[in-house]
Amino acid sequence: MTNSNLDNHIPTARSQARYKAKAVIGQGGLTLDDREDIEAQLLLAICSRAGRFNSELSSLGTFTCSVMDKEVASILRYRLAQRRLQLGRPELIDGGAPDHVYGAAPSETERLEFWLDVGKVMKALPAPLRQTVLALRCGSPTEASEALGTARSVVYERIVQIRQAFLAAGVGPAYFTVGGSR
Repeated sequence: MTNSNLDNHIPTARSQARYKAKAVIGQGGLTLDDREDIEAQLLLAICSRAGRFNSELSSLGTFTCSVMDKEVASILRYRLAQRRLQLGRPELIDGGAPDHVYGAAPSETERLEFWLDVGKVMKALPAPLRQTVLALRCGSPTEASEALGTARSVVYERIVQIRQAFLAAGVGPAYFTVGGSR
């Protein structure tokens, strides 16, 4: 794409970025304060991928929409990964997990016992379920299905089995609460 085509398309792209940014607010922990940053990131994605535009394959509008949709998915995937990290390993976040979100942070001993219990459950899982857990550590069910070479439905069925195994072993959402499964 030439710079003049891109320059002529910027007002339309800016309008599209504003619309998509407004639509994503409230998802993955994104707030109204994030709107301008999201718009800027979407426009930057268009500018950085402009060289890939092929007018024989799609219109400029379709290309812009596709690039922005992929960037929005990437933003949400990153935000959700950060939330999974906070929920699973609060000590990995600078300063630990905030008390107002998760209650009092578990002690070092409690966290150690938790990870030992998780390890015991992992050892007891059949190999396909263990592989699925490992694939889900760093990605979505879709990404896990691609990494494992299985259908997404298989990954979701395995998630149910994994969840049941952890709950049966007492490792669940109430693990760190008073009267929880510790």
